[in-house]
Amino acid sequence: MVHLKHNFQGISHPLGAKIIFSYGMTKCGSTLAFELARTSLELSGFPQPVLPVDALGQNKRINFTRHLTEKQINNLETAVQDVGYPIVIKTHTRPDPAVIDMIKRGKAIVHATYRDPREMALSMLDHGRMARLMGRSAFAEIETIDDALGNIRGQIDSLTQWLYRPNCLPLFYHDLAFRMPLVTKRIMTNLHIEGSERIVKRHVLKKRFIQFNKGVRKRYKLEMSVNDQYRIRQEFLPFYRTLIRNRMFLPTDGAPILKEGTVLTKSRGDTGQALS
Repeated sequence: MVHLKHNFQGISHPLGAKIIFSYGMTKCGSTLAFELARTSLELSGFPQPVLPVDALGQNKRINFTRHLTEKQINNLETAVQDVGYPIVIKTHTRPDPAVIDMIKRGKAIVHATYRDPREMALSMLDHGRMARLMGRSAFAEIETIDDALGNIRGQIDSLTQWLYRPNCLPLFYHDLAFRMPLVTKRIMTNLHIEGSERIVKRHVLKKRFIQFNKGVRKRYKLEMSVNDQYRIRQEFLPFYRTLIRNRMFLPTDGAPILKEGTVLTKSRGDTGQALS
């Protein structure tokens, strides 16, 4: 993984030593969103060093975490304070109590990526077929649309836990993939970064590994039966209405996107099924 190097000295960031949680439902462009945020900071003179294992609980080439304990949160805050400016951390899991407390204390902000469940299901089926072919475990159990839907229910439940929090920027996959300059600018604004969104976009597309699958708009119209399209939309109707149809009217002042307790599916998902 390439980390940009700079000779900028003594630059301060208006957010200070803030943690930026880059949450994403799987197969929703979460890696792209993470890289856009990371790169916009790096190009502005704020390198993104990999934080220690005792802070993230993971030994990766990028800042990635799953669940965090109170002790890890303390280590994480100390590590970012030592750096002195915002650090972006990618995750696929719901926020743990210690993370929620950190957000409440103003020590972290969030962006959260999500996607049309019909497209998520198709992407998960693609990866399920590839996993079984390659003998890999991740996604191998996803063989049918219903397998994917069980997982998606759990992931939507996890997504809502982030959207209940203040200072969470929602990012819809369709906009992220097909209106990238606009969304890049939103990410940069959220990070208090000035500069050219097109330069950031170009660097990410040319230099970063973004796990892009099929760049097809509304692929479900070609690859999914009308009956499956309909039943999925009905199952997740609150999700479609709130986060897709009305996404341009969501709060932009840092207020929580959803009221605590809001449910976006007809039935609650099993978060234990959510892949991470």
